[in-house]
Amino acid sequence: MKRFHRWSTFVWRLLIVLVLTCVAICLLAILRPSPRPPPFIVLRGPFQMPMLLRDRLERRIPGTPLWAWAWRLEEAVFGQRKRVNLYAEVVSLADSSRATPSSLALGPPSFSDTNDLQGWLIGTDQLKELREHLKHTSGEDPPLHPRISTADGVECQLFQGQSISLSGSTKQVGCTFHCCARVHPDSTDLMACITLSELVTNQTVAPGGSSPLVSISIQTNLDTALRLQIPKGRGIFLLHQSSPDSNCKSIGVIIDPPQPQDVKRAKR
Repeated sequence: MKRFHRWSTFVWRLLIVLVLTCVAICLLAILRPSPRPPPFIVLRGPFQMPMLLRDRLERRIPGTPLWAWAWRLEEAVFGQRKRVNLYAEVVSLADSSRATPSSLALGPPSFSDTNDLQGWLIGTDQLKELREHLKHTSGEDPPLHPRISTADGVECQLFQGQSISLSGSTKQVGCTFHCCARVHPDSTDLMACITLSELVTNQTVAPGGSSPLVSISIQTNLDTALRLQIPKGRGIFLLHQSSPDSNCKSIGVIIDPPQPQDVKRAKR
Protein backbone atom coordinates (compact mmCIF):
# COMPACT_ATOMS: atom_id res chain seq x y z
CA MET A 1 0.00 0.00 0.00
CA LYS A 2 2.83 2.36 0.88
CA ARG A 3 4.60 1.49 -2.36
CA PHE A 4 1.44 2.34 -4.36
CA HIS A 5 1.09 5.66 -2.50
CA ARG A 6 4.70 6.55 -3.23
CA TRP A 7 4.26 5.65 -6.88
CA SER A 8 1.08 7.75 -7.13
CA THR A 9 2.82 10.72 -5.52
CA PHE A 10 5.75 10.38 -7.94
CA VAL A 11 3.39 10.30 -10.96
CA TRP A 12 1.55 13.42 -9.81
CA ARG A 13 4.80 15.29 -9.24
CA LEU A 14 6.04 14.22 -12.66
CA LEU A 15 2.83 15.44 -14.30
CA ILE A 16 3.08 18.81 -12.52
CA VAL A 17 6.69 19.20 -13.67
CA LEU A 18 5.72 18.35 -17.26
CA VAL A 19 2.82 20.80 -17.23
CA LEU A 20 4.98 23.60 -15.79
CA THR A 21 7.69 22.84 -18.36
CA CYS A 22 5.17 23.06 -21.21
CA VAL A 23 3.82 26.35 -19.85
CA ALA A 24 7.34 27.77 -19.55
CA ILE A 25 8.19 26.74 -23.12
CA CYS A 26 4.99 28.33 -24.44
CA LEU A 27 5.66 31.57 -22.57
CA LEU A 28 9.22 31.71 -23.88
CA ALA A 29 7.99 31.13 -27.43
CA ILE A 30 5.37 33.90 -27.08
CA LEU A 31 7.45 36.48 -25.25
CA ARG A 32 10.77 35.85 -26.99
CA PRO A 33 11.66 38.94 -29.06
CA SER A 34 11.78 38.26 -32.77
CA PRO A 35 14.81 39.37 -34.83
CA ARG A 36 14.62 43.01 -35.96
CA PRO A 37 13.80 43.16 -39.70
CA PRO A 38 15.64 45.48 -42.15
CA PRO A 39 14.67 49.21 -42.18
CA PHE A 40 12.78 48.88 -45.50
CA ILE A 41 10.91 45.84 -46.80
CA VAL A 42 8.67 45.85 -49.88
CA LEU A 43 5.52 43.81 -49.27
CA ARG A 44 4.16 42.06 -52.32
CA GLY A 45 0.41 41.80 -52.86
CA PRO A 46 -2.07 40.56 -52.06
CA PHE A 47 -1.03 41.65 -48.57
CA GLN A 48 -2.80 41.42 -45.22
CA MET A 49 -1.72 43.02 -41.98
CA PRO A 50 -0.37 40.35 -39.59
CA MET A 51 -2.28 39.61 -36.38
CA LEU A 52 -0.40 38.83 -33.17
CA LEU A 53 -1.56 36.54 -30.36
CA ARG A 54 -2.81 39.50 -28.32
CA ASP A 55 -5.03 40.68 -31.16
CA ARG A 56 -6.51 37.20 -31.62
CA LEU A 57 -7.28 36.94 -27.91
CA GLU A 58 -8.93 40.38 -27.81
CA ARG A 59 -11.28 39.43 -30.61
CA ARG A 60 -12.59 36.56 -28.48
CA ILE A 61 -13.24 38.62 -25.34
CA PRO A 62 -16.77 40.10 -25.26
CA GLY A 63 -16.94 43.83 -24.66
CA THR A 64 -19.44 43.59 -21.79
CA PRO A 65 -19.06 44.55 -18.10
CA LEU A 66 -19.19 40.86 -17.11
CA TRP A 67 -15.89 40.32 -18.95
CA ALA A 68 -14.11 43.34 -17.47
CA TRP A 69 -11.88 40.97 -15.47
CA ALA A 70 -10.65 39.41 -18.74
CA TRP A 71 -9.72 42.82 -20.15
CA ARG A 72 -7.84 43.69 -16.95
CA LEU A 73 -6.02 40.35 -17.09
CA GLU A 74 -5.13 40.90 -20.76
CA GLU A 75 -3.72 44.35 -19.96
CA ALA A 76 -1.78 43.02 -16.96
CA VAL A 77 -0.15 40.30 -19.10
CA PHE A 78 0.62 42.32 -22.25
CA GLY A 79 0.78 45.86 -20.85
CA GLN A 80 -1.13 48.98 -21.89
CA ARG A 81 -1.32 49.79 -25.56
CA LYS A 82 0.27 53.07 -26.63
CA ARG A 83 -1.58 55.60 -28.75
CA VAL A 84 0.24 56.29 -32.02
CA ASN A 85 -0.28 59.47 -34.04
CA LEU A 86 0.75 59.28 -37.69
CA TYR A 87 1.02 62.36 -39.91
CA ALA A 88 1.80 62.14 -43.62
CA GLU A 89 1.94 64.40 -46.66
CA VAL A 90 1.46 63.19 -50.24
CA VAL A 91 2.67 65.53 -53.01
CA SER A 92 2.51 65.16 -56.78
CA LEU A 93 5.60 66.58 -58.47
CA ALA A 94 5.18 68.73 -61.57
CA ASP A 95 8.61 68.06 -63.09
CA SER A 96 10.31 64.82 -62.17
CA SER A 97 13.68 66.20 -63.33
CA ARG A 98 13.53 68.79 -60.52
CA ALA A 99 12.79 66.13 -57.93
CA THR A 100 15.85 63.97 -58.45
CA PRO A 101 17.61 62.77 -55.28
CA SER A 102 20.59 65.05 -56.03
CA SER A 103 18.37 68.15 -56.19
CA LEU A 104 16.75 67.24 -52.88
CA ALA A 105 20.18 67.11 -51.17
CA LEU A 106 19.22 64.08 -49.09
CA GLY A 107 22.28 61.98 -49.75
CA PRO A 108 22.20 58.32 -50.79
CA PRO A 109 18.80 56.68 -50.23
CA SER A 110 18.35 54.24 -47.39
CA PHE A 111 16.34 52.08 -49.75
CA SER A 112 15.90 51.67 -53.51
CA ASP A 113 13.46 49.35 -55.29
CA THR A 114 13.30 48.18 -58.89
CA ASN A 115 9.88 49.87 -59.25
CA ASP A 116 11.42 53.39 -59.23
CA LEU A 117 10.75 53.78 -55.51
CA GLN A 118 13.38 55.22 -53.15
CA GLY A 119 13.26 55.91 -49.43
CA TRP A 120 15.21 57.95 -46.89
CA LEU A 121 15.32 58.00 -43.08
CA ILE A 122 15.68 61.66 -42.16
CA GLY A 123 15.58 63.88 -39.08
CA THR A 124 13.12 66.64 -38.25
CA ASP A 125 15.38 69.47 -39.48
CA GLN A 126 15.76 67.82 -42.89
CA LEU A 127 12.01 67.29 -43.01
CA LYS A 128 11.43 71.04 -42.69
CA GLU A 129 13.91 71.79 -45.49
CA LEU A 130 12.37 69.08 -47.65
CA ARG A 131 8.88 70.53 -47.25
CA GLU A 132 10.13 73.94 -48.34
CA HIS A 133 11.81 72.41 -51.39
CA LEU A 134 8.69 70.43 -52.37
CA LYS A 135 6.61 73.61 -52.33
CA HIS A 136 8.51 74.69 -55.45
CA THR A 137 8.40 71.31 -57.20
CA SER A 138 4.81 70.28 -56.51
CA GLY A 139 2.31 70.05 -59.33
CA GLU A 140 -1.10 71.58 -59.76
CA ASP A 141 -2.75 69.03 -57.47
CA PRO A 142 -2.94 70.24 -53.85
CA PRO A 143 -0.99 68.09 -51.38
CA LEU A 144 -2.89 65.58 -49.28
CA HIS A 145 -2.39 65.36 -45.51
CA PRO A 146 -3.54 61.98 -44.13
CA ARG A 147 -3.80 62.01 -40.33
CA ILE A 148 -4.36 58.85 -38.30
CA SER A 149 -4.59 58.40 -34.52
CA THR A 150 -4.48 54.70 -33.68
CA ALA A 151 -3.02 52.39 -31.04
CA ASP A 152 -0.12 49.97 -30.87
CA GLY A 153 -0.89 46.92 -33.02
CA VAL A 154 -4.30 48.19 -34.17
CA GLU A 155 -4.88 48.06 -37.93
CA CYS A 156 -6.56 51.13 -39.44
CA GLN A 157 -7.33 52.69 -42.80
CA LEU A 158 -7.99 56.23 -44.02
CA PHE A 159 -9.36 57.31 -47.41
CA GLN A 160 -9.41 60.82 -48.88
CA GLY A 161 -11.17 61.15 -52.22
CA GLN A 162 -14.42 60.27 -53.90
CA SER A 163 -16.40 57.26 -55.06
CA ILE A 164 -17.57 57.12 -58.69
CA SER A 165 -19.54 54.69 -60.81
CA LEU A 166 -17.39 53.39 -63.64
CA SER A 167 -18.13 50.47 -65.97
CA GLY A 168 -21.06 49.39 -63.84
CA SER A 169 -19.19 49.27 -60.53
CA THR A 170 -18.26 51.72 -57.78
CA LYS A 171 -14.62 52.76 -57.69
CA GLN A 172 -12.69 54.82 -55.14
CA VAL A 173 -10.43 57.57 -56.46
CA GLY A 174 -8.00 59.44 -54.22
CA CYS A 175 -5.53 58.53 -51.47
CA THR A 176 -5.75 55.38 -49.35
CA PHE A 177 -3.50 55.09 -46.30
CA HIS A 178 -3.68 51.64 -44.69
CA CYS A 179 -1.33 51.05 -41.75
CA CYS A 180 -0.48 49.15 -38.59
CA ALA A 181 2.15 50.40 -36.11
CA ARG A 182 3.91 48.46 -33.38
CA VAL A 183 5.82 50.49 -30.83
CA HIS A 184 9.27 49.53 -29.51
CA PRO A 185 11.34 51.49 -26.96
CA ASP A 186 13.67 52.95 -29.59
CA SER A 187 11.68 52.63 -32.83
CA THR A 188 8.31 52.09 -34.49
CA ASP A 189 7.60 49.11 -36.74
CA LEU A 190 5.21 50.54 -39.34
CA MET A 191 3.44 48.57 -42.04
CA ALA A 192 1.91 50.95 -44.57
CA CYS A 193 0.00 50.49 -47.81
CA ILE A 194 -0.33 53.73 -49.81
CA THR A 195 -2.37 54.12 -52.99
CA LEU A 196 -2.85 57.35 -54.94
CA SER A 197 -5.14 57.53 -57.98
CA GLU A 198 -6.92 60.17 -60.04
CA LEU A 199 -9.54 60.50 -62.77
CA VAL A 200 -8.23 60.96 -66.32
CA THR A 201 -10.34 62.22 -69.21
CA ASN A 202 -9.34 61.13 -72.71
CA GLN A 203 -10.73 62.38 -76.00
CA THR A 204 -10.62 60.37 -79.21
CA VAL A 205 -11.69 61.40 -82.70
CA ALA A 206 -14.96 59.76 -83.66
CA PRO A 207 -15.29 58.16 -87.10
CA GLY A 208 -16.88 60.38 -89.75
CA GLY A 209 -15.64 63.64 -88.16
CA SER A 210 -18.45 63.81 -85.63
CA SER A 211 -18.07 65.07 -82.07
CA PRO A 212 -15.05 63.59 -80.24
CA LEU A 213 -15.62 60.66 -77.90
CA VAL A 214 -14.84 61.29 -74.23
CA SER A 215 -13.75 58.43 -72.01
CA ILE A 216 -12.97 58.49 -68.29
CA SER A 217 -10.46 56.18 -66.67
CA ILE A 218 -8.63 55.85 -63.36
CA GLN A 219 -4.89 56.40 -63.34
CA THR A 220 -2.88 54.98 -60.42
CA ASN A 221 0.17 57.11 -59.68
CA LEU A 222 1.34 55.21 -56.60
CA ASP A 223 0.59 51.76 -55.25
CA THR A 224 3.05 50.47 -52.69
CA ALA A 225 3.15 48.41 -49.49
CA LEU A 226 6.12 48.69 -47.15
CA ARG A 227 7.31 47.58 -43.74
CA LEU A 228 9.39 50.36 -42.18
CA GLN A 229 11.60 50.36 -39.09
CA ILE A 230 11.55 54.03 -38.06
CA PRO A 231 14.05 55.05 -35.32
CA LYS A 232 12.78 57.35 -32.60
CA GLY A 233 12.84 61.00 -33.70
CA ARG A 234 13.22 60.27 -37.41
CA GLY A 235 10.78 60.34 -40.33
CA ILE A 236 10.45 58.80 -43.79
CA PHE A 237 10.55 60.31 -47.26
CA LEU A 238 9.44 58.16 -50.21
CA LEU A 239 10.04 59.22 -53.80
CA HIS A 240 8.36 57.43 -56.69
CA GLN A 241 9.65 58.74 -60.02
CA SER A 242 7.59 57.90 -63.08
CA SER A 243 9.35 56.71 -66.21
CA PRO A 244 9.63 59.16 -69.16
CA ASP A 245 7.26 57.11 -71.33
CA SER A 246 4.57 56.94 -68.63
CA ASN A 247 1.63 59.29 -68.11
CA CYS A 248 1.77 58.71 -64.34
CA LYS A 249 2.96 61.48 -62.05
CA SER A 250 5.99 61.40 -59.81
CA ILE A 251 4.94 61.27 -56.16
CA GLY A 252 6.64 62.25 -52.92
CA VAL A 253 5.42 60.97 -49.53
CA ILE A 254 6.56 62.39 -46.18
CA ILE A 255 5.80 60.42 -43.01
CA ASP A 256 6.59 62.44 -39.92
CA PRO A 257 8.23 60.75 -36.91
CA PRO A 258 5.52 58.59 -35.26
CA GLN A 259 4.37 59.94 -31.92
CA PRO A 260 3.64 57.14 -29.42
CA GLN A 261 1.84 58.21 -26.25
CA ASP A 262 0.84 56.34 -23.10
CA VAL A 263 -2.89 55.81 -22.84
CA LYS A 264 -5.12 54.13 -20.27
CA ARG A 265 -7.92 51.80 -21.23
CA ALA A 266 -11.36 53.17 -20.59
CA LYS A 267 -13.24 51.54 -17.75
CA ARG A 268 -15.75 48.94 -18.85
